[in-house]
Amino acid sequence: MNNLSNNDVVLKHAAPTRIFHFFLMCSFVPAAITGLMLATRFIWPEYIMHRVMQIHIVSAGVLCMDCLLFLLLRPQRIAAFWNEIFSWGKRDLQWFKVCGGYPQKILFNKEVDVPPMYKMNSGQKILGLAVFFGVITLIVSGLILYVALPLVPKLIVFWVDRIHLTVGVLLTLAVFGLHLPLSLYNWQEVKCMFGDGTLPVAEAVKHNRLWVEECIEEVPAVKVKEEAF
Repeated sequence: MNNLSNNDVVLKHAAPTRIFHFFLMCSFVPAAITGLMLATRFIWPEYIMHRVMQIHIVSAGVLCMDCLLFLLLRPQRIAAFWNEIFSWGKRDLQWFKVCGGYPQKILFNKEVDVPPMYKMNSGQKILGLAVFFGVITLIVSGLILYVALPLVPKLIVFWVDRIHLTVGVLLTLAVFGLHLPLSLYNWQEVKCMFGDGTLPVAEAVKHNRLWVEECIEEVPAVKVKEEAF
């Protein structure tokens, strides 16, 4: 147990992570919206769809570059992320039994006991797995559809296109239907990710008690503590 007080702050998201997340958001959102428009192209005028396709391709390109640069420049943070999303135990089952306490708080303004978490809670781990495998699938299938289209048999193109669309829709629902609303509900987390990356200790303990107690190393000179990613 460290000697942190409620007056201290912890660095939850270092600058490279915040930059990566910013460009991931700025590229995924337009790619998702234009992707849904392309899937319903029959209801849009052709001149609009031409512009939509251009936006989709540019957004997808930014997303690919963002992921590639983060992987090359910060592999240790990718490794820490992997370690977090692939680490599961009884505590996660207990977290899912109460859904992190969110339905009780949002619908009934009632607090329930929620198992203490490390840097990511169990719901964020699920989203992390979805984003990790979903983005890889979208990148690979998108490259096949954009770059290798003339070289690939039509049957394979058909199924690659179906996979690209299905994964894109599911990931869009997860981001807009769960991640975004819960992020806005936990407004301090939004300020942390899009601000300087820090949280007051009291706020961090609410959602990530084990991370604060076991993973944070004290740095008295600046009163900011940083973990692996």
